[in-house]
Amino acid sequence: MLKAAVILLASFAVRAAAAEVPDVPLIAGVSVSGSTPELSDRLLEAFPLRKGAAYSPEDLPLAREVVLSFYNARGYLEADADVSASVSGDEVSVSVAVSEGPRYIFGRTYFSGLRKLKVRAAERELDYAAGDFYEYSKVMSSLGRLQALGWFEKLGVSVSSSAAGTVDVHFDLAEHPMLWFKGGVGYGSEERERVSLGLMHNNFLGRGYKAEVTGSLSTIWLEYRADVVNRHFLATRTELGSRSSWRRERREGYNMETAKTSLGLGRSLTESLRGSVTYRLQRNLIYRVAPGVSAYAPGLSRTRSVSLALNRDTSDEPFYPSRGSRSEFLLERSGGLWGGDVDFYKAHLGATAYVAAWRRTVFVVSGRGGFVRETGDTREVPIFERFFAGGANSIRGYAERAVGPSDSAGNPIGGRVTAGANSEFRFPVYGRLRGALFADGGQAALRTSGVSPREWKFGAGFGLRYRTPVGPLRADFGYKLNPDGEPSDGRWRIHLTLGESF
Repeated sequence: MLKAAVILLASFAVRAAAAEVPDVPLIAGVSVSGSTPELSDRLLEAFPLRKGAAYSPEDLPLAREVVLSFYNARGYLEADADVSASVSGDEVSVSVAVSEGPRYIFGRTYFSGLRKLKVRAAERELDYAAGDFYEYSKVMSSLGRLQALGWFEKLGVSVSSSAAGTVDVHFDLAEHPMLWFKGGVGYGSEERERVSLGLMHNNFLGRGYKAEVTGSLSTIWLEYRADVVNRHFLATRTELGSRSSWRRERREGYNMETAKTSLGLGRSLTESLRGSVTYRLQRNLIYRVAPGVSAYAPGLSRTRSVSLALNRDTSDEPFYPSRGSRSEFLLERSGGLWGGDVDFYKAHLGATAYVAAWRRTVFVVSGRGGFVRETGDTREVPIFERFFAGGANSIRGYAERAVGPSDSAGNPIGGRVTAGANSEFRFPVYGRLRGALFADGGQAALRTSGVSPREWKFGAGFGLRYRTPVGPLRADFGYKLNPDGEPSDGRWRIHLTLGESF
């Protein structure tokens, strides 16, 4: 009896509490009048009051400010708006009456603080021209393009309107030094000790070209390189880049000298997609060749090739991404119409995804694959055009180039086909120090059947990364999971290098 009374009293209390809560009216619809038709739908997307949402009279002033900001950002600097609501029972109809006024256009653009850069070099980075309809987003995207150049240590922007219906833009800039010396000393698992020295000019010939001359010396190579980049070829958004280099390197089974020149055109196709076409001329001299490698190492050869590349990047950072993806596709044709005495087709595809988890941890998954095939009079794909697997940026736990075909003496000869995948779990440790757990797999082979997953070599382990302005210093401790027999260098291998592997 007592239990029933308690339940009855609780029931009355719940009903009384419910009766005290007033019904909240809901928005039945939003209508817009006086707006340019193509802007009405976009305004409704940005409007803070939506159909089905709870209504409060206090929301109307904020909604009006959103409308005015929406039109001001698109050049309607004299726009006015009235936001009202009509209540019918528990439903509300919201009306937006817009008076757009005249649409302003871009006027003059001023640059203050330029000392060595010419005004026209900065003007090429603008996403607008005088006479275009004013949009604040174009001002900010132009500011971002100027920032990305690395020319300036300080950037600011302001806008001012005139009675003539124009908006003038003023960029306040402070230049970095245009001439830089740079050098470095380091150690990597592949090249071991390494030293480099370079000279970089960000305003070469006074036209805003980027020019760089670099020399590097390691245990296995000596290289000299010169690069010149014109970001606005023929006053367009197409980038023209050229690179010339000379390199001598010592590999297992052969030594090689290479003189190479490449010329490429690149352009952003969308916000995240970039395409490029590159012509390559290369002279190759191979000497001190081991007998088992000689079939794949022509003494003197000349490569003439054209390649097409597509790169898509939606990651949030260049060095330390935590979300987004990166993918690349390369197709190259050497010989044939282009000349030279090395004929082949080559294709390569790779993709990486970054997924942010909890407390600054990141999951990373990457996959890749490629093939190269000789054509014409070329009987074997030269060793310097083949695919190799194993090492710090491939399958950790194994030495550089240690996975895949080799001659009877154990010298790697590379494969015509490759496939692989990597995964990492990255997490913070302390300050700039981060850790990683990883698993890698892959293979390089002479034919497609040789890169099936059952033929893959696998490695796993853990690593440490120290964050620097030019990328992480990385130490990975890899363990061979399925080597052929018992490897002479043991199951564990340490990989030291600069930059993430993917």
